[in-house]
Amino acid sequence: MKKEKLGVAVFSVLAVLSLGMQTAVAAGDTATSQVEVKLQPGKTEKPVDPIVPNEDPNEPSGETGNVGLLTIDNVTPFEFGLHDLTEETETFSITTKHPNVQVSDRRGEGQGWALQVGLSTFSDAKEKDKVLKGAELVIPEGQLQTTAGNVSKKPEEFVVKLEADGKSTATLMQADPDSGMGSWADVLNSKEIKLSVPAGNYSGEYSATLSFSLVDAPTK
Repeated sequence: MKKEKLGVAVFSVLAVLSLGMQTAVAAGDTATSQVEVKLQPGKTEKPVDPIVPNEDPNEPSGETGNVGLLTIDNVTPFEFGLHDLTEETETFSITTKHPNVQVSDRRGEGQGWALQVGLSTFSDAKEKDKVLKGAELVIPEGQLQTTAGNVSKKPEEFVVKLEADGKSTATLMQADPDSGMGSWADVLNSKEIKLSVPAGNYSGEYSATLSFSLVDAPTK
């Protein structure tokens, strides 16, 4: 009986000592240190590369070469090809494979911005006084793409309908405050970009100008 009691007593002491050692290891000192970084507005010496590069040598480049803290970097030309006139209004899609419009905001202050677009009159390459009457261009909402890891909220896109009269303008993209920072490309579906041409127009080789302007704050 004495041996049994001794064994129990010794075991109990060892258990208490073991728990005491674990508590001592867990109760170590703590410390903190600071991690600091300073950020400034981006460099303005060179243009921003397109997020969606033009890899087809047969298609014209849309790179603007603009430099600055708030820039339009890329505007793909819209080419509609050759079509026949008919007795009805005809609607054409562009032949460009990867149309897109890109904006970069490197100000780092989150003011927002708006990209507006207007369409001039279509005039003939040989006879400048001959114009395409009643033409209308529709630019759909696209798919937004940005650079890998961008944490900014995305801008908004809008469907744009423009009469080819040199007067109408519309907002294609807009970044509200605290959104649209970094580079953003509005990648458009080429099949959904439509040019409508009414019957009764003269044949010719027509061209017009899409004018893009970037406002340094949202407009809607």
